[in-house]
Amino acid sequence: MKLDAVLLKSMKAVGVPQPDNIVRESIALFLFQKKLISFGKAAELANMSLAQFMDMLESLKIPQAEYTQEDLSIDSATIRKLRQGKRRN
Repeated sequence: MKLDAVLLKSMKAVGVPQPDNIVRESIALFLFQKKLISFGKAAELANMSLAQFMDMLESLKIPQAEYTQEDLSIDSATIRKLRQGKRRN
């Protein structure tokens, strides 16, 4: 990714270390949080391994996945079915 020379110069002037990396990571985080790209694509965009991206999310207290009400309903239904099956045995 090619950054605007003025932006780079400004970031360096205020002491931002490795501005190219910071911008890539920021864009990847933004797109991931907005659900515009997957976890894997975000890690790739940030030039990180999946483990590194996972660690960055954890350090920023950003959830890696969203557990929705629908997910809870599906899981609850599955648990009920499994429990009913055990009672019949």
